[in-house]
Amino acid sequence: MYHPDGEEVLNGHANVTKFDTFEEQEIIDFLTNNKVDGIILRAPAKITPPILDACEEVKAISGAGVGLDNIDVAYATEKGVRVLHAPKTNSQATAEHAASLILAAMKDIPQFHKETHLGNFGYRDGKYTRELYGKKLGLIGFGSIAQKVAKIMRFGFDMDVIVYVRTIHEERKKLAKSLDVELTLSMEEVFQKSDVVSLHIPLNDKTKELIDHAYFEMMKPSAVLINTARGGIINEKDLGSALKNGQIHRAGIDVFSTEPPPPDHPFFGLDEAILTPHIGGISLEAAKATSVIIAENLVKAINGEELETIVNGRELAKK
Repeated sequence: MYHPDGEEVLNGHANVTKFDTFEEQEIIDFLTNNKVDGIILRAPAKITPPILDACEEVKAISGAGVGLDNIDVAYATEKGVRVLHAPKTNSQATAEHAASLILAAMKDIPQFHKETHLGNFGYRDGKYTRELYGKKLGLIGFGSIAQKVAKIMRFGFDMDVIVYVRTIHEERKKLAKSLDVELTLSMEEVFQKSDVVSLHIPLNDKTKELIDHAYFEMMKPSAVLINTARGGIINEKDLGSALKNGQIHRAGIDVFSTEPPPPDHPFFGLDEAILTPHIGGISLEAAKATSVIIAENLVKAINGEELETIVNGRELAKK
């Protein structure tokens, strides 16, 4: 759980077993030999078909965030297991983290920090940071996190903001007007025109490794790429090459296709890559609220209550 308060809620309703390792067979053995009513998991743990085959008593499974790419939802539905996601209680935290990575990349904070600690104060000579004022921010996606990033950067730093969306309808036009941002149906336009591109789309079959060398080639050499969404939406090898070859200036990355990333990951060793270990959504405030809501909703789902956060509720009702 993200916070002890969530564990306290669970402990008040159930006997809780915590796993610190995520070996598939270990989880299957436990499910086979124990009566388990519900499961909560955080990445990098996964709920796979073999695990679901062992979920004879399980009534509900909850992810610890909005994304459910680590749960086989379709197979869980076949097995009659409710799948829950967490409500968007961490959108402010994630938006602030995206903004922090933008600032770190544009101001080159990690490199200046490292050199200052080494006593190399003269590292600053001949080097310049860059202002955000008047620069163009491109957002890929326009969900709650992207909207908050737009608000922070538009009204806090006076950046021009362009947003890629798949459809433009009246409600979205009104939202864009309230945030003073431009909408476009062309993702290419965002990559070509932006000084900073920030990714805010889910990971699925259509978006897996969607952002690859073709998009990096469109970007300005001075541009920055930010990813606080899901690591798998980027072709990480292509991005590593783009950074190494000076094709783009910097990348701020909070998520990886495999977490934790392997020792030979293409971002490691690159000063151009600013890396954090998937911490965007776990501010103290968000962690506390999220953990409690996840725990409370899981208990309700196990007891048969209907909840908006049950993602496969309609499909299960048809069975």
